[in-house]
Amino acid sequence: MSERLKGVKWKEFFMIDVFQKVESSKSQIDKIKLTLDGDAIYPYVTRSAINNGIDSFIPEQKEYSINNGNVITIGLDTQTVFYQKNDFYTGQNIQVISDPKLNEFNALFLIPLIKKQMSKFNWGGNGATLSRLKRLQIMLPVNSDGNIDWIFMESFIKGIKQQVKPKIDFVPHKITDHRELEDVEWREFVVQDIATITGGRDIYSSERILGDTPYITSTALNNGIGYFISNNNNTLEKNCISINRNGSVGFAFYHNYYALYGNDVRKVRLNNGYNKNKHVSLFVTTILMKQKDKYSYSVKMGTKRLQRQKIMLPITPNDEPDWIFMEQYMKRIENRKMKEVLSLKSV
Repeated sequence: MSERLKGVKWKEFFMIDVFQKVESSKSQIDKIKLTLDGDAIYPYVTRSAINNGIDSFIPEQKEYSINNGNVITIGLDTQTVFYQKNDFYTGQNIQVISDPKLNEFNALFLIPLIKKQMSKFNWGGNGATLSRLKRLQIMLPVNSDGNIDWIFMESFIKGIKQQVKPKIDFVPHKITDHRELEDVEWREFVVQDIATITGGRDIYSSERILGDTPYITSTALNNGIGYFISNNNNTLEKNCISINRNGSVGFAFYHNYYALYGNDVRKVRLNNGYNKNKHVSLFVTTILMKQKDKYSYSVKMGTKRLQRQKIMLPITPNDEPDWIFMEQYMKRIENRKMKEVLSLKSV
């Protein structure tokens, strides 16, 4: 792909001349003022450098205007630049770039060029402001008429995406139980009857060392992974469920890989070795997360509350959890989803 860039002509433009609008976010909401009642479906974008700038997902904020998607967001003091496909709310100091010609492909071309120029701003007298952002100059490819070549930028990114399509090898699971959820009996269990629960241990930002080990925090994103670090402590473990006691309370994720766990999550390890069964663990993870709406910032999901938490599970004729059904049910879902993915990749 680098060969395609060699014959391209480039020209310098002011940001305000490239985009129709360079403006402040319509909804700069302090996190403590967020309304958390309702379905958490809208991204809350902050100046974070991870997760596409998304701190969490939140319900509709009726007192604030929402930002339309298909835009680029910029965190002025952190020089973070991301594309937001969907409508979203933001925290403080987020600027929004929009243009009718912008799309998810040419945005990915533009973002590293904008970030490169944003690096000239700092925390001193040359800090980033909206007026300085508008006058920021970036180099862009141009066509034979000397105009910005939006078509080239889009086709360049599409070409890269085409080249990096992952190879998926999947052998469908053998299914011996075709019952649906409504075909089985259910009963109530308390979590401590089916699992052991332990706490995590914080690794503060000043202590974290960049590395490859997932560090599980109380985020609702990225399977709970907040950072990748090379630290180590006695929370290192795989094949367990994490559930958030704080932050995005009640969100649960299964980790079949070694990870470290912060103090704002609890580790749930299924009894009798079922913690090592991915499909059973994913079933229980989903059931656990069904309880999240009864918890909040003021009602934490601490160890004792989680131990006493009641959940409904399918049962055998002996009134025990039907682990085999759970495994088979999740394998059927995986078979179906992988079939959909593979059929889409062949189009």
